Order: sequence, then structure tokens, then C-alpha cells
Amino acid sequence: MARRYGYMDWMRVVAIVTVVGVHVASKIINNYTTGDWEWHYANAIDSALRWCVPIFFMLSGALLLTRDSKEPIGEFLRKRLGKVLLPLVFWSAVYMAYNIFQLEEQYTPMEMVGAFISDDIYYHLWFLYIITGLYLMAPFLRILVKHMDKTMFHYFFAFWFLFSAAVPIFTRATGYEVAFAGELFAPYIGYFLLGAYLVMYPLPKRWLPTLGVLAIIGYAVTLYGTVSANTGREAGDFDDFFYEHYYPHAIFVSLFVFVAFQQIGKNLKSTPLITRISTATFGVYIIHPLIQTYLNRLFNFNESTINVGIGVPLSWIVIFILSYVIIRLMQKTPVIRRLVP
Repeated sequence: MARRYGYMDWMRVVAIVTVVGVHVASKIINNYTTGDWEWHYANAIDSALRWCVPIFFMLSGALLLTRDSKEPIGEFLRKRLGKVLLPLVFWSAVYMAYNIFQLEEQYTPMEMVGAFISDDIYYHLWFLYIITGLYLMAPFLRILVKHMDKTMFHYFFAFWFLFSAAVPIFTRATGYEVAFAGELFAPYIGYFLLGAYLVMYPLPKRWLPTLGVLAIIGYAVTLYGTVSANTGREAGDFDDFFYEHYYPHAIFVSLFVFVAFQQIGKNLKSTPLITRISTATFGVYIIHPLIQTYLNRLFNFNESTINVGIGVPLSWIVIFILSYVIIRLMQKTPVIRRLVP
């Protein structure tokens, strides 16, 4: 039986609320320019929330890679893949139907298959593909984790930082593509292992002020880097380089958030409501773009309602609540609940 951590439930809940906020703010960012105060308002919010996706990968690694490695691989994969593959297929079909009937896009049968294989159906489904790949690797990674000491972890994280974080910055700055192969240190594997490391070797509380300073610097880099990269661009032509989840500034912020919850919130207990929301995060992640879209289509309710300053937090709250309520109802319905585990 895997140990349950109360602070992880709270972290998962805050992260899924944050994901909804990112997708609300992004609508403003993609429809305004740096010449508009609305763009800067949305960028200030979005830049502060980019840690949410890395946290989900860290939580998965913390829970999956530190569990009993004697669990048969077949059993492990059956449990994990069973929770993601069916929802991936079903919700891909739902969003494909949306593209066809609402956006009036046209696909041949082979183009539908190609879109599914290449993750080209809807913008947020990429997460399901990445987590599926990590689940496939998890039985092997947990054996690695079991036999790694702190020094080995540190070497891994150094190479991960080099290939996933530093090299892209170098390429952006110089235009040179680095030819060294670093696929083993792919971005989200690093977060996956970092979550396991922080459970096995928690950073002491005295590190929080330093991590907090690095997080503030990371936020500033995201904020002002994004302004610089997009100055002069037209609406819809957004350069999201500084929004990537695995560059140094993003790593610093994500690390601070995880350690802060772990140290400051280590005595947090999961209340019934927090547990219910925590178990609904997967479904909320999948369905909230549909809720966001149809609130706008049917009721003209969106991030610009009244004005952007009010519309962003208001639509953020409403989208999250409606998504959660719908997912909870689905989770209580036989058969359908398998689509939102």
C-alpha cells in the first residue's frame, strides 16, 4: 500500500486550479499585444502559474517511483495505463468531434488517425501523451531509483539541467544546434525523478529562503523575457519560449513550490473536500477547455466579461467549479466513471 501524503493532495488541488487559470489568462495573451495593458495583466498572472504542470509530473514521480519495486511490471502497467489510455482515446474523439462540428474542420479517416498519433487534436491533450510515456518507463525508472544514492541523483540532475534547460537557452542565444544526444535527460523525466528524490531526500526547511529568491528571479525572467520576446508581434503571433516548463527559471519556481508544500504544509491533512477534488484533477484537466469554450459560445461568458480585470478571475472560478461538479457527477455514474478516473 502506497503511503498517502496530505500535502500532496493539497498541492494537486492547487495545481489543477492553477492550470485552469493558465488557460484563462492565455486567451488574453493570444488575443492582445504588448501594447495593451490587458496583455501585461494576463502575462503577469500566467508567468506566475507556469509551475503547475511540472508539479503534476513531480507528484507522479514522488508516488510511483518510491513504491515497492517488487510489484509485477504487468500489474503496474495494467493499473496505470488502464487509467489513461481509455480516457485518452475517448476524449480525443470528443475534441475531434468538436473540431469537426463546431470549428468545421475536415478530416479524412487517415487524418484522424494521424492527428491522434501525433497529438494534434487539441492543445491540452499533450499531457496525456507524456504521462503515458512516463508510466511506461516507470517500472524501469523505479528500479533505477531504488539503487541510486544522492550522489547519483545529483549527477543525473546536473545532466538533466544541461541538456533540457541550458542547451535550449544556448541555442536560442546563439542559433547553434547542439549535436550531443541527451534524450535520456528529456525534460519531463527529470521532473519525474525530481519528485521521487524530494520524497527520499527532503530538502531542509532552511533552504526555503534561498529557493524563494530563486523562484522570484525565475518569475521575473519568465515575465520580462516574455515581454521582450513578444514586443512588436501581432496578436496571435505569440512567442512562448519563456513559458516552457523545463528551462532554468521554470525549474527554480517549481522546485520552490514543491519544497514549500512539503516543508510548510507537511502537517496538512486531507479533508474530505480536498480528497474529492484531488481525485477529480485528471477529469477537470481534460474537460475544462470544453467548459471554457461553451460558456463563451452559449452565454458569451469569458475572460473579458465586464472587463479583463474582473473577467479573468471570475471566469477562472466559474470554469473550475463547473468542471469539478461535472466530473464528480461523471465519477458517480457507472461505466462513465472509467472515462474520468
